[in-house]
Amino acid sequence: MKVGAIFNDFPRATFVIAGLTYVQLDSIVVPSLRDALEKMGYYEYDPKVCPWGVYVIGKVPPERWARPYKRPGKKVMQYCMTFINGLTIRFVSQDNPDSHRGLSIEGILIDESATISYEFVKRVLIPALRGNVMAPYHGHPWQFGFFDFSSASWTTEGNWIYDTEEKYKKMLEERSKMTKEQLKAIPPEFLFLESTYHDNQKYLPADYGKMLQDTLDPLEFEVEVLNKRLVQIPNAYYHGFSTTRHSYKISYDYRPNDKGVITWSSNDYDRDKPLELSLDFNTDICWLLVCQELGREFRVVNSMYKKPHGTKEQQESNILIQLADWFCETYQSHEKKDVFIYGDPGGNSTSATTSADNLPFFDQFCNKLKSKGFNIFRRELVSYPKHKDKFILVNYLLGESNERAPKIRMNMINNKAFMIALQNTKVKTDKTFKKDKSSEKSARQREYATDGTDAFDYIIWAKYKNLMPREGWQSTGVITISR
Repeated sequence: MKVGAIFNDFPRATFVIAGLTYVQLDSIVVPSLRDALEKMGYYEYDPKVCPWGVYVIGKVPPERWARPYKRPGKKVMQYCMTFINGLTIRFVSQDNPDSHRGLSIEGILIDESATISYEFVKRVLIPALRGNVMAPYHGHPWQFGFFDFSSASWTTEGNWIYDTEEKYKKMLEERSKMTKEQLKAIPPEFLFLESTYHDNQKYLPADYGKMLQDTLDPLEFEVEVLNKRLVQIPNAYYHGFSTTRHSYKISYDYRPNDKGVITWSSNDYDRDKPLELSLDFNTDICWLLVCQELGREFRVVNSMYKKPHGTKEQQESNILIQLADWFCETYQSHEKKDVFIYGDPGGNSTSATTSADNLPFFDQFCNKLKSKGFNIFRRELVSYPKHKDKFILVNYLLGESNERAPKIRMNMINNKAFMIALQNTKVKTDKTFKKDKSSEKSARQREYATDGTDAFDYIIWAKYKNLMPREGWQSTGVITISR
């Protein structure tokens, strides 16, 4: 709706809509924009189907349309939304920052700003707010405006979105002391609004809130639906983990193809090196982590889980084979077909879900990958490490105090459920150093329980147990929900 209002008031202006990746902007933001504009009576132009349309996306507009003050080059038109009055919306992604330097814009809109790095906002977007002071809309309260929209942040890095709240509160306090003349002469500068589905209830089913509460895990419901802020939980098992330090977002390369169209591909792992997989097995959920050592980093590139479906027919393809199918389909173009398999020592048993030939879990999974052309090297554990040793090692590596040890990094885009599980996992307080596994019985959304973190422990122990620190090492940390 904001873009529709900008269309009316800012002819020939240039605004930016920023997102984490072009993939996100294209698959989520653009469809939502089309839908919102259609509700306002603004349609996408098509010379045959909709000649009365007022905007185009990703193409050069008709010659008779007005042009923006700052005309984009032909190479970036595929990332532009152009209106009949010359208003141009530039789609800008954080994972390709160098292509956006030198912009001159009238305003910024950010989708899911809690996922965006403030460094990107500060160094790339804010300096571009220089616009056109000679334009007829100069002086409009939205000129040089910064508008961001987001769910509550799942990470401490994303908590910068709440800076506006503090500025808004300070502004209100200052304005409460102003005279009427001062209030009229000095317009407000900040606005911070929070809402939940309650504020939109008249447009939703009467039982919408109950439906979400019955479906979602309590933590997910509180953060995603009720906008509760994730701060810290007591007794965190992975107390050395920090989303700011251990996660990354750059995940795509953008290159022109032979037709000049920009295409994208993942750049956070090496296609010419083997992949390392770690598995955790359970009748209710199976987890797979896709990892790779890249330079001095150990990267969790991707992760996936599968849960059993309700019908017998659906369960005929058991969840372990579904995981194998997902991996083969996702990484079929990976050049190096060598795959190292790590995981649960219990994976050589046969009791999870259904298996027509009753093969051990590792055999089922590996046979599927072999049938798709992958070369398998099995490295699964044959016994479980001691709880204290496992706890110390993983947090020692997360603490990054050993220069010889690799730095653990995780793709934030691909590993949301896994990273939430890491942050939610507690250690028991009985000095046994065991994980509190109660979430595996109580969680409505099993993917946020501790299962996926076990797959992480297995590969960390198998690869780096020789880096165990000497006695005396310690670290502390907690994670909680803001009330």
